[in-house]
Amino acid sequence: MTLVMLLDDVPGLGVFRGVAAERFRAGFSPLSDEGLEFTARLGSTLAERPAVLALYPSWRPDAAARLLRFARASLGTRRLAIVPLDLPPLALSLVADQLAFLAPYVGPGTLATVAPRLAGLLVAGARVNSVTRLERVRTGFGDHLASYLPGSEFLVTAAPRPGVRRAGPDTAPEAGDVPRPPVVVLAAEHGGDGGWVRDRLGPALGAVSVSMVADQPLGAEYWRAKRYVEFVAFSGDSGVLQAMLREAVCEPCPWCGTAVGSPVCPFCAMVQPVRTPPPAAAPPPLDEPAAPGPSPARPLPAERPQPPPARLVSAPPWNRPGVPESPSPSYANGVP
Repeated sequence: MTLVMLLDDVPGLGVFRGVAAERFRAGFSPLSDEGLEFTARLGSTLAERPAVLALYPSWRPDAAARLLRFARASLGTRRLAIVPLDLPPLALSLVADQLAFLAPYVGPGTLATVAPRLAGLLVAGARVNSVTRLERVRTGFGDHLASYLPGSEFLVTAAPRPGVRRAGPDTAPEAGDVPRPPVVVLAAEHGGDGGWVRDRLGPALGAVSVSMVADQPLGAEYWRAKRYVEFVAFSGDSGVLQAMLREAVCEPCPWCGTAVGSPVCPFCAMVQPVRTPPPAAAPPPLDEPAAPGPSPARPLPAERPQPPPARLVSAPPWNRPGVPESPSPSYANGVP
């Protein structure tokens, strides 16, 4: 089974009971004692597991990316997938645990392929008191000016699409961004109005559960505001993850051979060639009927139907004989 790890100061949320990605801090040099110990531990892990999927926030790439590239080069392995994700801390922690839940059911290439796509299945953002210093989400000049007005607040969304809006008492994410029911909401207060999440955001999304979790250490660096309340909403229906896995089409990387479906292979960092289907055969001209072929001496046997080509994606267990229809996550923290 692929090991899922998250590099940086992003604590777990305890959403899936008994399942979580491993967390590692990344604020050290690859050649330091901590860096060499991390590389040695990664090598021992790869000796026991088929692959390792390493995640880190793309808006803090320096330490984590340098450490992972050094470890992959030192170990000489192509079984370490390096995947940066552009998500705020609360959503990043959730996605890491979702991937850890999926790890026993899919191959390493499929797991690395769907990692960035999980952002499209959730709603992540924050209600902040100012956007003057916000860098991760593009803001307009009018929003910057409005930040200096007393009592101003903004609803900032980072996923599934970035956006900034002036926030009133009833402001909520767009209706088209609501996850499939049952909707689960997690939120963390940092001087913000947690009551808005319980009384306004939860009902607007049709949430069946709203849980407050501990504030993320990197939240202030991402939102760059003195007061905010960060939230992430996702579907508690495991069928959403199943449908995403079925849609993930992976093909062998020409350089390392791992079946992936991303433009750049996360295992060897090589750009994947653009694969186009072969051109269809041109039909014969309408004014020139096709010449009849010679009649066979004896009737030809009926052509046997050919089986479809084997999929390179590891089939999830709900498609395998003798395995239950689908994995059902066991939630914690009051999540159904």
